[in-house]
Amino acid sequence: MEPPGKRPLQELPAEESVSEDSSTKAAPSRHVLYVGHLNPQFSVPVLTCLLRDALERLELPVAREHIQVVRQPRKAYALVQVAAHEDTLASLPWRLHTALEEHQVIQELVAPGKELVLGEGREPSNRREILGQERLFQGAFLGSETRNVEFKRGGGEYLSQAFKHHLRRYVCAFLNSEGGSLLVGVEDSGLVQGIRCSHRDEDRVRLLVDSILQGFNPQVFPDAYKLTFIPVVRTSATGTPLKVIRLSVHTPKAQAQPQLYETDQGEVFLRRDGSIQGPLSVRAIQEWGRQKWTAELSKLEERLRVLTAEKEQLQQQLQRYKPISCTCCVL
Repeated sequence: MEPPGKRPLQELPAEESVSEDSSTKAAPSRHVLYVGHLNPQFSVPVLTCLLRDALERLELPVAREHIQVVRQPRKAYALVQVAAHEDTLASLPWRLHTALEEHQVIQELVAPGKELVLGEGREPSNRREILGQERLFQGAFLGSETRNVEFKRGGGEYLSQAFKHHLRRYVCAFLNSEGGSLLVGVEDSGLVQGIRCSHRDEDRVRLLVDSILQGFNPQVFPDAYKLTFIPVVRTSATGTPLKVIRLSVHTPKAQAQPQLYETDQGEVFLRRDGSIQGPLSVRAIQEWGRQKWTAELSKLEERLRVLTAEKEQLQQQLQRYKPISCTCCVL
């Protein structure tokens, strides 16, 4: 009898025969994914349900019987059988990154203080890390632009001319909203194209990003942003390698009072409904402050409502278990 949480994975159904037409896309291959740092506070059925929902949001639908959750007192992980193409697996890190930024993956699925880990292979010690080998296929679809995601094609002399202007506008806007990512080398339609980016270009981009962000006010610390150069896989491997540049900006930690970031040139930008607003006027900045304070007030009122409900519940429990006095008679 199998112990709880270690039921054997059911085999995936046989792959359908592929048409002999050369234009037909190759059939997906089978893989076993390792998903680590799951929250051990939940039961196996709950983790299975949450993980299945998370994978669906990553455009990787999986049947429940193909998910095996292993739950131990202090840790939990899962082995998932999937049938997917190589480009789908290669873009998993990107989709996971976006889903976490936009809160599409429920945070309770992940163990406290940990980050969700995706890998390929059955054994945690022998798995091939997918996150450590992030890459994108040319022509892959990354979805649409959102409030937290901006695409730029980046062709021609983009890195030497337009990039620094976009860097100021979008980083400032992300800092003044909910964070986000600027991806260079992706069409507005969401298709990956990549840009020519040598190692020397990478060094120049890093220096440019650091120098500009150091001039922001208030100060932007290095842990508030992350610059990544993602290789782009294409049919022809000749010439300068293609890459997608991803600059991710994290939401600043809560401050005693709302802070409005301005660029090294003294300009202020906001991100609203997928578009950039700015440079802002004094009136627009005042309206931003009013909205920030209103949002903070709403959070405090909601917290007060929850605490009040908990207080009333505890008072009811105290009344229920209040000791009953009695009089004993000795005959």
